[in-house]
Amino acid sequence: MISRSNYIAITLIMCIVLLMFQLTGISENVLMNDGENIYAQEAVPEEQVAPEQQSYEDQMDQRALATATRECVGLIGDPSEECLEIGRDWSVLQKKDYCYYGNLGEAAADVSGAGFLIVDGTTLGETDVEALRTLADQGRHVVVSGLPDSRLLDTNRALRQSLGILEIVEDEITVDGFKLFGGFMLGGETIYDDYAQEMPYARLDDSVTAYAVAQSEDAWLQELDNEDLPAIIWRYAPDVGKVYVVNGDYLTGQMGAGLLTGFAADTESVYLYPVVNAQVSVVENYPTLTDENKDYMEREYGQNSSIVFRDILWPSIVAIYFDTDDVMTVTGAFRLDYDDREKLDENLLRFYYEQVTKESGEIGLSGYQVSDVPLEEKLEEDLDFLEEVLPNYEILTFQAGDLEEAQYASLVGEGNLLEDVNTVLENYREDDGETFFEYLDNGVLKLPIYMDSRVMENEDDFRSRCLQTAYGYYGTGIDTSRVIYPDSEDDSWNIMSNDWSKNYRPYRTPFVCFEKTTASEADRRVRNYLALDYETSVEGEQMRITADALDGDCYFILRLHGQEIEEMTGGSYEKIENGWYLLTLTEDTVELTLTQTEHAHYYIESGD
Repeated sequence: MISRSNYIAITLIMCIVLLMFQLTGISENVLMNDGENIYAQEAVPEEQVAPEQQSYEDQMDQRALATATRECVGLIGDPSEECLEIGRDWSVLQKKDYCYYGNLGEAAADVSGAGFLIVDGTTLGETDVEALRTLADQGRHVVVSGLPDSRLLDTNRALRQSLGILEIVEDEITVDGFKLFGGFMLGGETIYDDYAQEMPYARLDDSVTAYAVAQSEDAWLQELDNEDLPAIIWRYAPDVGKVYVVNGDYLTGQMGAGLLTGFAADTESVYLYPVVNAQVSVVENYPTLTDENKDYMEREYGQNSSIVFRDILWPSIVAIYFDTDDVMTVTGAFRLDYDDREKLDENLLRFYYEQVTKESGEIGLSGYQVSDVPLEEKLEEDLDFLEEVLPNYEILTFQAGDLEEAQYASLVGEGNLLEDVNTVLENYREDDGETFFEYLDNGVLKLPIYMDSRVMENEDDFRSRCLQTAYGYYGTGIDTSRVIYPDSEDDSWNIMSNDWSKNYRPYRTPFVCFEKTTASEADRRVRNYLALDYETSVEGEQMRITADALDGDCYFILRLHGQEIEEMTGGSYEKIENGWYLLTLTEDTVELTLTQTEHAHYYIESGD
């Protein structure tokens, strides 16, 4: 029997809950009727754009030191060498100062100089042996990108020993892939069985710690013990200082940022660095609001393109986003062929606006087309149509895709055609020489899309693992224009959606700690990440972090060896995996209490 007072209390609670649902529905309907971008109010304030960009650019200038300190990164050799360019960019994003040395000998002579050094290993010779020994004696760490000529290593015992190599078994072998041990980077242990490469076969000293070893179906390699497997990435510690060696060219691309992070985190018992903490998933070139390539669509799907996109693509897109818990960013291409003058469907745009808004997503504009209409003319037509149907909707995101910066730079940002755009999504090109995150001159931020949602080869996964470790950022997209204008039979939606949905769990589950965001949300986090500066101090079990963030919360990865977090004030933390933590700082000053674990040694999973 329920008492009268309990009955009244329960009734009141039910009424309040009902009212909250009604108000939520009313506010949602009002928003939809107004046709607004729900992320417009959360976009970086206009008055903050210039200060954040200036803060980042000031840091880039100030991080280049004329006189080195032990805390800075030393770049050895010609600054134009690709591994040194990656090292420079990585240093700036890790908020580290850097300096240049002409050679290893010069670095060794600078006794109080850079404590973490990067050198192109292909340039090393006999004269560098003594310098490597001296640097190790001084407690300084050297990252060697690539090996010297195998014939030189074969004949020069001292040079081999300085890199932890006992002998060169073969000048060149071809392997099918490699095994990456856990603990070195985020993501745990994994095997890449389809990542063919050619490399020298170096047999290593027993004291060497291997982070990655070759894998192959060749009988001779299968018969080898773990310690005799051809090593790809390893650590040699002849003294207090360590030598990290990469047998290959992995440090010449952005994958190098992840490897450098793993090496740097191994050199210190407590290692902290900032991350973005954003995972962006984009539905590209969607929707198409006209009927295009009619004969093909009728033959393959039995319907015109607009119906296929509404009745076949959209339900499966929503289902995939529900399953993956991603947040939707849709970059619209209202038509793909701008020579086709068929009328755009206003009702369809309203439908997609309501659908995307219900999913807490955002709509941007794409620059893609299959015709040759000037980009400005194409975008003017898109904007005119958007203004007619959704006059209050602000386009914050522009998908440049494969367009060159010169083609769109004058069209985005304040005072230009796409005046509300803060963010440009650009397909990342490994060989374009650009830094991973970049500003346009007018403060618009470029975010890289470096993954195809439906393609996940071994190399793609390794790249993602490296970039997630270094930056805590993931950018992926799926190009729906291929459904209408396919490049191959694999561009049918049945195959595309199946590839998309099956790739998520095995490749992204290790990184569920990072938040799913729209492009606009990621934009704000990246800006804050670039502008951020911070200081740390560790005394015994107490660690203090003082962060100078211009805009809201900031995020860090804390790598611990032989310790764990006992308590944190001024923020929160999440354990990612053994020894790795994601910190969220909600206050300028944060205090952590660390406690010793049972095994107080640097943690790298064994390959045994």
